[in-house]
Amino acid sequence: MSEPAITPLPLTPVVGPMAWHATDYGADRNWAFRLCGPELEELERACAQVSALGLAFRDITPEHFVLPTLGPRLAGLRRDLRSGPGFALMKGIDVDRYTEQDLRRTFVGIASHLGITVSQSFRGDYLGDVKDYREPGNERPYRRGGVLDMHRDPCDVVGLLCYRQAMSGGLSRVCSAATVWNTVLAERPEFAPVLRDGYRLYITGDDRSGSSPVTPMRVPVFNADPDGLLHCSYIAELVNSAVVKGGEPWPEQGREALDYATSVMQREDVYLDMNIERGDIQFLNNRTTIHARTDYTDFPEPERCRLMFRVWLMCPEWPQPTPALNRVLFGGRTDRADGGVGKRAEPQTTTA
Repeated sequence: MSEPAITPLPLTPVVGPMAWHATDYGADRNWAFRLCGPELEELERACAQVSALGLAFRDITPEHFVLPTLGPRLAGLRRDLRSGPGFALMKGIDVDRYTEQDLRRTFVGIASHLGITVSQSFRGDYLGDVKDYREPGNERPYRRGGVLDMHRDPCDVVGLLCYRQAMSGGLSRVCSAATVWNTVLAERPEFAPVLRDGYRLYITGDDRSGSSPVTPMRVPVFNADPDGLLHCSYIAELVNSAVVKGGEPWPEQGREALDYATSVMQREDVYLDMNIERGDIQFLNNRTTIHARTDYTDFPEPERCRLMFRVWLMCPEWPQPTPALNRVLFGGRTDRADGGVGKRAEPQTTTA
């Protein structure tokens, strides 16, 4: 499927609630989304109903996971994710009241009120486990430990539920893509057109459907959605890998522009660090925020190591982006709702 022409983002600052600084949010986290008693009871009832139906994660929808009280609040949260600050931290779930499987169902049920869950790899994992698998050479960052640099995930919304924290560290670092863009315009405007033109991205071997190790087109770091809102596709690791592993040359001023944008994201007044505690849920709009993970020290025992549950969501009611990152990054082999990673094709066999 060919991509429609890209509408460039105007070379003007983004204004409104999606352009925020860390100093706009207090350390007391009074901005967090806190669940009340009736909402927590409603979640347990909904979980019991879905459990009785025996649904797979991909099949859980709001029609199955009914939330008459919490549902309207989640609708407001969905609006804030789209056109507000682009992040939310939900608190109040008591992990010890659930089995691990029921907690997973509950998380997917909550997420279904925000979007459609999609597969996160060729394995067809609709609920990913973010942990250090301690496997050398693992290309997918969510299966590695340690620091994760600033990036976005190739979906509309990413959600994390903390099941086990690390011994220390492992904070979620979030920044506003609009603030980064505005800073580029104010301080180094010559880099803005370079970042709008974008870069080819490296396609990891596991998720590659074609023979090329890089995307067939440049993906803008900053461009506009059809409704005019900012759309950021900053994935520096895949840009660098396209150069080092895929043999893709740097565009003119490309390296300098990317390094500068990266340096802006590392300013203490720009990024917001969140300690996602046990039972907390974080949701991020991948089009308007960029996120990272600080380094951490894990427990040596595998059964105690840091573990986050992760969902990828697509939001069909949002204007469809150009280019569609999932389609470009995975060679058209998407899952559903024009997102996610399609399953790997089985080898063809012949008979004599």
